[in-house]
Amino acid sequence: MAEAAAGPADSPRTLAELNAYIRRLRAARRGDADAPDPDELASARRFREAWDRHRTMDQLQQAVARTPANAGPLNSHALVLRALERMGELSPDYLRRFMAQVETLQWLERAAEQVPRAAEAKKAARGRRKK
Repeated sequence: MAEAAAGPADSPRTLAELNAYIRRLRAARRGDADAPDPDELASARRFREAWDRHRTMDQLQQAVARTPANAGPLNSHALVLRALERMGELSPDYLRRFMAQVETLQWLERAAEQVPRAAEAKKAARGRRKK
């Protein structure tokens, strides 16, 4: 899934993801990830939690809709989707947390792709000096 370079249109989404990541880090530092932020309004917290639940279920439904039509019983894509569906049936809250962790990892991966790697920059600089 190659994505275009982040532009002005991607900034609000990226900023929102970064803010959510920072909130999770603060909560982890306090020792309780479920502890509400003392500065957050109760109505805003309820809305955020409801939005997170809805978004997680919507993402799962979209993924299930993209299931390969003739996937065999050992198709990795179909197996993962079945596992996520089962996780949602057994513990929707666990599924929500799991999806948040996966999104954090995806965000970090995209961020790492956008940062030029130091080794590649050094190699390119050495190549220019040799010429």
